Amino acid sequence: MREKRDCKVEHRFPQEATRGPLALASVRGFTLTLEPAHAFGGKSIALALNMSHVGKRWEDPVRDVSPIAWRRSGSPVKDWAIQKRYQEGDLLAFLSADGMEVEIVELMMQAYQPPPGDALGNFKLPVFALAMVMVMGYQFVKQKGPFDPGLTELDIDS
Repeated sequence: MREKRDCKVEHRFPQEATRGPLALASVRGFTLTLEPAHAFGGKSIALALNMSHVGKRWEDPVRDVSPIAWRRSGSPVKDWAIQKRYQEGDLLAFLSADGMEVEIVELMMQAYQPPPGDALGNFKLPVFALAMVMVMGYQFVKQKGPFDPGLTELDIDS
């Protein structure tokens, strides 16, 4: 970022959600944060912030739900890593402050994703109507008008 004027704040989470310096990571629909142990008397805190709040207006009912999906406190953590997996829960690995233990946690949470809209949904009715008009027009031209003038009552009776 060259200048602060070029930066735009899209969303602010409540101040009580997190404190102090954070390590951030992103998984689908959530931002994971790790707060170091020195800020909380020897315990590290990991929490997940729901990103469905971002971009919503204040009066939107989605904003009524807490942006914190979960919070977990534990022993001091020196470092952490995230492994994203396709169609499975993502993995979080925590290295203890003394470097002697590794704790691995699988994230089973999923963000709601609305079903994709039908890209041609608004065009179906006009396409079907046009197809019917074209079929009727073809039949009209093929029969040389609304009726065949060569057809007489004698042909019908026999």
